[in-house]
Amino acid sequence: MHAFHIHYRNTQGTLMRILTAVSRRGLEMPYVVACASGHAHRADLLLDVNAKQIGQLCRDWHAIVDVIDVRVGVPTPEMLESAAGFGAHHPPSSATAGGRSASAAMA
Repeated sequence: MHAFHIHYRNTQGTLMRILTAVSRRGLEMPYVVACASGHAHRADLLLDVNAKQIGQLCRDWHAIVDVIDVRVGVPTPEMLESAAGFGAHHPPSSATAGGRSASAAMA
């Protein structure tokens, strides 16, 4: 797991572009926090990615006009604690249909 700290100007759509770079790759985000940080804003994300994906994400984020800085670091204990509860998730209700899987229900 890697912690990403992204500082950005809070303009329309900037946070969505930051999050879209992650969701486009189909990555799970067990921890996401966005808040004001001085005169800018900061988004902290916890992602389980490899070195290639780190480079791709950082390149995508730096290409966003209102992103000021991107840093990769070690997750904080708070992030890891929050992510531990994320692992015990259940499939969405749309994935099952009357006790059968959605693909079996469609057949």
